[in-house]
Amino acid sequence: MFSASPLVPDQIVDCVSTGRLPTTADLDSVAARMWREGAADRSAFSWGQLSPTATDRIVALRSAVLALQGSGMR
Repeated sequence: MFSASPLVPDQIVDCVSTGRLPTTADLDSVAARMWREGAADRSAFSWGQLSPTATDRIVALRSAVLALQGSGMR
């Protein structure tokens, strides 16, 4: 499924509406977008320069997991 809004990534709509688990590519794409759009001065290319253990990367990836899968709490 695809998003009707340019503000919501297609991966989020697809995972939430179909109940499928996100792929690694989904997680990375959504995390990079959240990180990039979280501050006006961030370049789209700087996500790739972050260390895998950088706090910013970890927080963005955890946020992407929540957006794509939900918390699991019912």
